[in-house]
Amino acid sequence: MEGTARTLLVVNPAAGHGRGRKVFTQTEAKLREAYPDLVVRISEFPGHAFQIGREAVRERYGRVLCIGGDGTPFEVINGMYLQGRPDDLPDFGLIPAGTGNSFLRDFGIDTPEEALRRITSGRRHKVDLLEFQYRLDDNTERRYALNLIGVGLITDILKLTNDWLKILGAFGYSLAVIIRMARGIRNAITLEADGRTWSISNSALVISNSKYTGGKMKIAPQAETSDGKADLVVFRGPNRREIVGIFKGVFSGAHAAHPKVEMTPAVELAVAGTPALNVMADGEVLGKTPLRVKTLPGELTILG
Repeated sequence: MEGTARTLLVVNPAAGHGRGRKVFTQTEAKLREAYPDLVVRISEFPGHAFQIGREAVRERYGRVLCIGGDGTPFEVINGMYLQGRPDDLPDFGLIPAGTGNSFLRDFGIDTPEEALRRITSGRRHKVDLLEFQYRLDDNTERRYALNLIGVGLITDILKLTNDWLKILGAFGYSLAVIIRMARGIRNAITLEADGRTWSISNSALVISNSKYTGGKMKIAPQAETSDGKADLVVFRGPNRREIVGIFKGVFSGAHAAHPKVEMTPAVELAVAGTPALNVMADGEVLGKTPLRVKTLPGELTILG
């Protein structure tokens, strides 16, 4: 939204077990120097940033900056879309302060200092956004994801991490994989990707807009944030031993060569599971399948 100067900063002080507050303290003076019109809003409870995102569109801010993890921009972006797809979106900037900070790694950004330098330099990137629908109780809900959507096993691991192991940082994700795999995978999944339909058993999948998840896990090594497509990563019936082998390659992207891993890009996807599978997006556990996903090409402008 060029030509509109006002800047809104959304701060999640609880991100990264309090790191959000520290990063805000460290960067506030530089942000106010760069943006004298800066308005600061503190996210005070889960879901608060949804309200702040709706305010950002209503008040027509030219820039919205977030200090937090992957969940903070998820709430802000979805707040922007609560009243439908906006006619005019603000530019969007991310300053990492959470546990994962996955999306920014596609741009070579992994510190608040580097993010701030890039944002204030005025560099801008058009990126895609994933619009998706899922089931919550008896209702169909619509949301938007910047990073990725996980279905089944991936979501189970995230939930276990968030509930019990997040304090361990990146190691918590690794431990959650081992704990969750003790139960194995039992399901039947029907996938549709750009008109191609196929069925798989005892599987899990990720629909990714960017390369990374869980911090440094290179889950979708071929993904591009601005190619107009999502990357579907399917784990086709791996046993416990195989999933451990796949996981070892996730940090380098070597898992892409495993015979039980399939990757394909698509503009639109649909997923149904028996039993219904858990769905997460950008680190937030949301609901269950059936799931429908549509890529919105070049939807957002990212500063940095």
